[in-house]
Amino acid sequence: MTADHDRTHFHFQQDWFELIRPEWEQRTAHLRGRELRILEIGCFEGCSTTWILDNLMSHPNSVMTVIDTFEGGMEHQDDNGPDHPTDRYQLSTLKRRFDANVAKCPEVAKLNVMQARSDDALVALRQQRRRFDFIYIDASHVAIDVLHDAVMSWQMLDQGGLIVFDDYSWRGFIEDCYNPRTAVRAFIKCARPEVECIETESQLWVKRVPNCIPATPNPDPALYYWDKGTAKHVL
Repeated sequence: MTADHDRTHFHFQQDWFELIRPEWEQRTAHLRGRELRILEIGCFEGCSTTWILDNLMSHPNSVMTVIDTFEGGMEHQDDNGPDHPTDRYQLSTLKRRFDANVAKCPEVAKLNVMQARSDDALVALRQQRRRFDFIYIDASHVAIDVLHDAVMSWQMLDQGGLIVFDDYSWRGFIEDCYNPRTAVRAFIKCARPEVECIETESQLWVKRVPNCIPATPNPDPALYYWDKGTAKHVL
């Protein structure tokens, strides 16, 4: 199955995904035709959603879940409010634009839309014991939110599955503590025994693999706790 390159029937005010689409076509080639359970956290107008529906959802048993408030993130807010002439994101019509775009996809019946904050929706999915093979994280770009989305998603990702972090190299905030890269690096450091990572121009692709670094108990009780001076330096 080849990628569907004709996207002219969709209408996107922001076509961010089109910039990375060639990379996706290459990196997801092995997934086409397979039975997949896909989760997308943050879908905006549906640019990536429609591509996934048209290219990765051909198997009759494949299912896709998307999570979005359709209110935009902190970086999308305009000081003058929605519908103001300077509001280039037109957030008040965002959900309507998303619905119109995904309705044009033949596989739209396999799509479940959760209009909610990701922290609430991911808890609900965990309670439902949902599992996924492919997860795309592109919701809030605030580091603490990205970290939450990463940890919660990891608990639902099957071995061999992929998590793609969008805007890994994005620096929308002067203070680095807010930027996505800070959160993703912290997550990767904790999940290191079970991850393989590939960094592209703006994203990080993470594959879940069998644990390759077994935990080794510390044999010296005198070293159980960090030295106070070292701990203060780290913080």
